[in-house]
Amino acid sequence: MAYLFRAALDEAGVRVSVYRVSDGEQALCFVRKLGVYHNAKRPELLVLDINMPRIDGWTVLSEMQADHQLRTIPVVVLSTGSSKADRDRAKSLGAREYFTKPHTFERLVEDVRNLSTQYLDHQVVSL
Repeated sequence: MAYLFRAALDEAGVRVSVYRVSDGEQALCFVRKLGVYHNAKRPELLVLDINMPRIDGWTVLSEMQADHQLRTIPVVVLSTGSSKADRDRAKSLGAREYFTKPHTFERLVEDVRNLSTQYLDHQVVSL
């Protein structure tokens, strides 16, 4: 999905830096600037998958919501799940948006365009 998201950014003409991590533990280290991420820039937007290894997206959202500095980072959930319960849970944990992974690349490009106009100046973090 990260590859498709990057391709959709390119197709939409959105020129941003993308930082990708492979699991929820790394995501928390990135936003907290710990370890190898101590020089990381604060993300303008965090695109979060709920089903990540090691620490899931629900825990990442909870931890970010509990931290007064991290809760201000806009988080958009991009997930395969589309239940109302998942959407409500994500919103209650501080997610600004909840998108179901689209079935077509064209729809993903449209979603990326919409996100970029709402949240981005020059940087995005995609997980």
